Amino acid sequence: MKKALFIGILVVSALATSVINASNDEMNLPILRNAEKMEPTILKLGTAMAQGNVLITPNSPEDDILPTLTVDGNDNIIVTWTHVVSPVEADVGLAYSSDGGTTFESQVVQLDGYQYYADTAYVEGSKYEGPAFDGLWGVCLESATEAGNLWLIEDITNPDTWQFYALGEGSLPGATYACIEDDSWYPMVYFEGIIGPVAFYIDDDQGMDDGWMLFWYAGDLSGIVNNWDAESVLDTAPAQDPDMACIHDNDPAWTENDFFYCVAQHNGKHAEIVFKKDIPVQEADIEYVADQYYLVQGDYDAAHPDVDASGSNVVVVYMSNENGNWDVMCAYSHDNAETWEFSTVAGSPDDEMYPAVYISGNTVYVAYAKNGNLYLVKSTDGGATWEEPMQINEEDGTVVMQENYIDVCSRGIVWVDNRNGNNDVYFSTFPAPIVVIQGVTGGFGVKATIANIGSLPAYNVDWSVDLSGLVFVGGHSEGIIDELAPGESVEVGPGFVFGFGPTTITVTAGSATKEASGFILGPLVLGL
Repeated sequence: MKKALFIGILVVSALATSVINASNDEMNLPILRNAEKMEPTILKLGTAMAQGNVLITPNSPEDDILPTLTVDGNDNIIVTWTHVVSPVEADVGLAYSSDGGTTFESQVVQLDGYQYYADTAYVEGSKYEGPAFDGLWGVCLESATEAGNLWLIEDITNPDTWQFYALGEGSLPGATYACIEDDSWYPMVYFEGIIGPVAFYIDDDQGMDDGWMLFWYAGDLSGIVNNWDAESVLDTAPAQDPDMACIHDNDPAWTENDFFYCVAQHNGKHAEIVFKKDIPVQEADIEYVADQYYLVQGDYDAAHPDVDASGSNVVVVYMSNENGNWDVMCAYSHDNAETWEFSTVAGSPDDEMYPAVYISGNTVYVAYAKNGNLYLVKSTDGGATWEEPMQINEEDGTVVMQENYIDVCSRGIVWVDNRNGNNDVYFSTFPAPIVVIQGVTGGFGVKATIANIGSLPAYNVDWSVDLSGLVFVGGHSEGIIDELAPGESVEVGPGFVFGFGPTTITVTAGSATKEASGFILGPLVLGL
């Protein structure tokens, strides 16, 4: 018999909740029942400056561990981590960069108890049907109460928009891992009104020993539903090291093209990798999804998986000791996980460990640790073949080689490093060109500043500037920047504009896009 899903601890029953669709400013988030809205103390650690490897945790003599990395809708880079004060006290670290990783503002959010496995994701609920929230959504565990916390942040640069909530005591009994991923906004189809981010935990709910659990949060905080894997289909517990990757189409309605992948390490006779594909409109209960299997299994250990996806491509990287020592392997699919192939990312006689992966199109980056150093390796064919690895840490042998001490995203890498005598979090951009739009200015015409904040030159950068509204001259301009060296910037845009009325200026440079609003008065563009 199919098990029941449990409505969780937040406010009223999801079945009695009406669905809203509003902007962030219009949302009236209810006070949570059986949960506490917290007013944390925010301790500023300082400003971290880029001089090669960036120290994210300056002025922190305590240990900083378990870093995660994401980017929000305003191109802010956000680092989240666990700040360990003592064996019974730990807080949530949050840092952000608004200039592509050149500087970071770092702070610790001080909360009661021991917070760990803090993770933050960017979601855009306004793209889809149901409650709308565009911003950062975070989760962590709290050991003293066997529960966890969640937070919503509309603007990472403005602490007044940071909302922290403590879940009810005992809501995550025996939980050992927590994660949440970008774009993890989905409907729980069995409970009307539960549409929002999905968090993946390893928990001993229902008497299981470290089993899979999904928490489906309503985007308007009106309810919460959890479901778990009771192993009637596949043996998945005890488990560790969960991860998710999310895919959506461009249709705001929920379809079979909106789904997410889940992976975790299952510990049986040997460690093995369990893979599940959850298409919520078909089956939202993680136990009963149609596509679930052991992706990697054998008379050896396959451990510590990490998954990412882009379009029809999905990659899972993991550690394997099939050859006697630890190697980094990759399972890759170019057809939405219908079929799989395998490749070796790093396979020297030394142990390569704890990989993290990011994919965009066919380009894949994998970071891993070896001999106390951090390496980055790239694939341009979706994981089939790999280039030579590059060492990222500037001081040799200082990378702490432990589970979940490395993370990657579209803008770079974070890791735990002990070069200062304790565990600190460091950041580095990819050894690659990173083209950004630093600003849009008006006056006579429009000028956009395009810069390369990466470490390698950018070549043949296409750019365009478009002005909406009543524009008679200069409404569109475009060109190509032949070469943009690291640290170099150029100004582009129409040499002359003539029009009248409000305008939206859209600038593109390579894959970067920036919008600004102004007013055209003859040849002048005002209000930028």
